[in-house]
Amino acid sequence: MKIYIIKSHDGSILSKDLEWVDGADAKLLFNAPHRDIALNQLIELNAKNIHLRAQIVECDADKKGRPTLLLDTAAIQSNAPANNDQYNAA
Repeated sequence: MKIYIIKSHDGSILSKDLEWVDGADAKLLFNAPHRDIALNQLIELNAKNIHLRAQIVECDADKKGRPTLLLDTAAIQSNAPANNDQYNAA
C-alpha cells in the first residue's frame, strides 16, 4: 500500500500536529492515502508560509499504515559513521 507524506527541503517531515519533526517516530507523521489529500495539505502550508519548500513523497506503508521508507532511511543514517575524517587520524 502506498501513502503520501510531506517532506521539507531540510529533511524534516510534517507531523499530525502540523509541526516539522525529524521523522524518528513514524506513528506521529502526517500521511495521506491519496496524493490529492497530501497536495491540499501542502497548499494550506504554503498559504501560511510562502517561503516553504516542501514536497510530497510517496512511500510504502506497513500493516498499521505507518511509512516504512522512513524507517529504512533512519536505520541507514544511524548505522553511518559519525565522522568520516577519522580514517586519516593515524
